[in-house]
Amino acid sequence: MAEKSIPSFEHLSAAADSLNKATDELKLVVENLDVAIRRLNVGVSAWVEVGKWFDEDDPQSYEIEQVGYSKQGGTWRLTIRRLVGHEQDPGPDKVRDVWTFNNAPRTLRLRAIEKLPNVLETLAKQLNHQTAIVNKKLAEAKLFTISIGLEVPKVPK
Repeated sequence: MAEKSIPSFEHLSAAADSLNKATDELKLVVENLDVAIRRLNVGVSAWVEVGKWFDEDDPQSYEIEQVGYSKQGGTWRLTIRRLVGHEQDPGPDKVRDVWTFNNAPRTLRLRAIEKLPNVLETLAKQLNHQTAIVNKKLAEAKLFTISIGLEVPKVPK
């Protein structure tokens, strides 16, 4: 009987090194994007679904993976989270796990990376919506200020 070829430890070591280098480079790219978004001082959460899976034993129960932008540990960051829910539960899904993007398990990061453009698009929509709300409230505040005889301050340019 012929012996099976067993990969050498050196082969395993080289494969692990290649994967770790690629992962480290991906982390740097995502960190660069994360910092760039943070500099915009967005201050708004936005989430995009990466995937949804149903429980084989209870088809009403599900798990959702999302990637987004949210406040984590006091800092706004690109984030990955897992939610669990049930089709019959009217309440919000429960957060099971949450990580900053680069601290999430590698498999989650690899599934989520292609959704980052959707996160930026969703953030822009959220910002436009928030701007409309603020402008409406600003108009109300200005009218009230004028109605009580105060001058509306000018924003310095």
